[in-house]
Amino acid sequence: MPWPTYALGVDAYAWTVHPSAEALVVSVLDDALEKSPRLRAFADDLRRATSTRLLDWVDHLAAPLSASALADAGFACVGPGLHRHPRAQLPALAAVDGPGLEVALRVDDVRAFSAVHGGDPEGDDHSGLRAVRAWCDKEVTLKAVERRSWVGGTTPAQVDVDAADRATALWRDRPRGFDLESGMTGALEAAEQMVSLVGPDLASSYAMSEERAYWMTRNRAARVQHERQDALGLGWGNQDHHTFRSSREGFADLLAVLALFGFDKRERFFAGADAGWGAQVLEHAGAGIVVFADVDLEPGEVDVDFTEGLEPSGRLGTVGTWCALHGESLLAAGMHHLEGQFDHAALVADLARQGIGHMEPFSTMPHLWQAFTEPDLWPVDRERLGPLVAAGHISAEAAERFATVGAPGSHLENLTRSGGFKGFNQHNVSTTIAATDPRAYVARRL
Repeated sequence: MPWPTYALGVDAYAWTVHPSAEALVVSVLDDALEKSPRLRAFADDLRRATSTRLLDWVDHLAAPLSASALADAGFACVGPGLHRHPRAQLPALAAVDGPGLEVALRVDDVRAFSAVHGGDPEGDDHSGLRAVRAWCDKEVTLKAVERRSWVGGTTPAQVDVDAADRATALWRDRPRGFDLESGMTGALEAAEQMVSLVGPDLASSYAMSEERAYWMTRNRAARVQHERQDALGLGWGNQDHHTFRSSREGFADLLAVLALFGFDKRERFFAGADAGWGAQVLEHAGAGIVVFADVDLEPGEVDVDFTEGLEPSGRLGTVGTWCALHGESLLAAGMHHLEGQFDHAALVADLARQGIGHMEPFSTMPHLWQAFTEPDLWPVDRERLGPLVAAGHISAEAAERFATVGAPGSHLENLTRSGGFKGFNQHNVSTTIAATDPRAYVARRL
């Protein structure tokens, strides 16, 4: 039976910082760092090799914590000895007996981690949780977990490997072309079959893993950073959220696919009449995955639940133009971006040495710092450009540049969080959305 989950309540999306909760997590991690020279060296390696902080990777920490200390910091029990904070984006805490400390990192593949750091993986391939104990130093143990579900807590799990392979193939092999109707029908059918084979936690995890792989084929910053992180056996364990762009016509189907996978709606964004853009944030509590679903909006649609479906519009905003050029994120285009948690300034400097620049930051708050890498430019087929010019959505000059040089495609998003803040910058995000409009981006460079 799944463990009980916590309810967030009606004001759940008024996200705030949680200094006492973060302080408890940091105190455990600092204690481990103070006791273990090997963990300190590993943390230094992370910053040097991947531009990330140790905290960016922690899935859970195990320490001799009292029930009162956990409760006072806002952590709730979600299973035997395991506590999570319902309103904060922080690692889970496991209360254990004895003086030892355990630091468990979230990674994509524990075999890749063990190849670099040692240890024998436990749990089945593609299961809800696989784990590897890499080493122990001064009563501090470093582990890595490959988490696809929170149901099992910290216990390595089993799975029907054949069913897992079939479920993964269903998503990987579905049609990803430009035809909206057949593509969305295929995605809906694949999602439904995947969930019937392995359940929503594993199905959603497999799908997002495939989406990251597809996105990396189309984004150089992603490939460069993934190579840096994989050198330490980490993969995308520092993922924050996945962003999919959709046409108005395809938006209801995109959300239907995510609902089949078990994603629940969180806050909605409306960037204002001038921006003409909105988004639904969704979270999969079981798999621990967050998705942004972006779409063009008309000014009056802030007052309605636009997730119920949108009528076609005579204009194309930032998101609609991107989809008209490249296709739906769920189909031909792939994700607009993956956001990862990093040491923001370090990643800017380290990627610059690889010839990868950043756009201007759109969040510069103490608890949230965000910026996109400069986009990869994707050439657009002239057959797709002709109708857009004829309809007045893009100029002939822009169309020529899109066909020869390319139009802005995907990004890697560079994020630093603190204070356990779980939300997003609802005000300034509209600025960067406008900056990623293919027409505006190209106009700045003509």
